[in-house]
Amino acid sequence: MADVARLLKHPVVSLTAGAAASVVGGAVATYRTCEELPVVGPWLRSGVTELSRRGEQLVAQGRDPVKVLVAAIGAQLVELVLDQVDLTALVRERVDINAIAAEIDVDAILTRVDLIALANEVIDGVDLPAIIRESTDSVTAEVMTDVRTQGERADEVVSGFFDRMLGRSQEPQ
Repeated sequence: MADVARLLKHPVVSLTAGAAASVVGGAVATYRTCEELPVVGPWLRSGVTELSRRGEQLVAQGRDPVKVLVAAIGAQLVELVLDQVDLTALVRERVDINAIAAEIDVDAILTRVDLIALANEVIDGVDLPAIIRESTDSVTAEVMTDVRTQGERADEVVSGFFDRMLGRSQEPQ
């Protein structure tokens, strides 16, 4: 930047700028004088009007390709920058996640969730018949064990009752 400032102060640059300003000033004065002339003036004005119209069309047509080019270059630049940046680390350093989370409307999110479809998906993922079979098998085994145990106890009570009635000895043989 210092080189540019030093270059702008160079006498050759000042001389060139002064000469250019003089030429432009002379051209403007000459144009205005010619525009006042009876024969040349109307022709010059119509020529300037036509050239201005063509220039505006060219600029208007030229904007779209320039916009496309600038957008393509911009996209490539952004992509190059993103390739060099660790976005996760950048977000952790620069973004207050808790502040963002505090502003989230959880109720609004839940109203957008199709709970019926979600429940159906969960149910489809669960093998309900297998769970029922396993729990039924377990319950059936426990019930059968309890029935057998109670049957044995009842058998012992009935056997003891008849042994006492018949006067049998209750000592094991």
